[in-house]
Amino acid sequence: MMLKQMIRFGLVGTLATFVHMVIGSLLIASGWNPLYANLIAFATAFLVSFVGHLGYSFADQDVNPARAFQRFAVVALIGFACNEALLLGLTTQGVFSDTVALWVSTGFAALLTFALSRRWAFNSAREISADPFSARPGFNLTNR
Repeated sequence: MMLKQMIRFGLVGTLATFVHMVIGSLLIASGWNPLYANLIAFATAFLVSFVGHLGYSFADQDVNPARAFQRFAVVALIGFACNEALLLGLTTQGVFSDTVALWVSTGFAALLTFALSRRWAFNSAREISADPFSARPGFNLTNR
């Protein structure tokens, strides 16, 4: 089951990354600043990614959509911040073209987002407790 879920996650992630790349590349080619183009591309890819992961990648899990959205938004924003920082660094160095820099930074962010989503954002409520101490046997904050 986990392998099937990983494949589905990869497919949705690939689609979202493709959407991000196409929109970002088209906007850059149209003369947009790469950082603004990346922001628009990210926002669009975020929606594709969340809907795809909720409805396809993790459809067989008992996931609370509102909680998953909040957590996935945090994960996506972390990934986006890393993406933007790396993109800024790559474009100011001038080693790569703006489009290649976008591909490199987005690829890195996709790997980071996968790891955080898998471990935290889309875990079912049964797997992750709201209280991190409750998973410890015999540990109870009220008994102090």
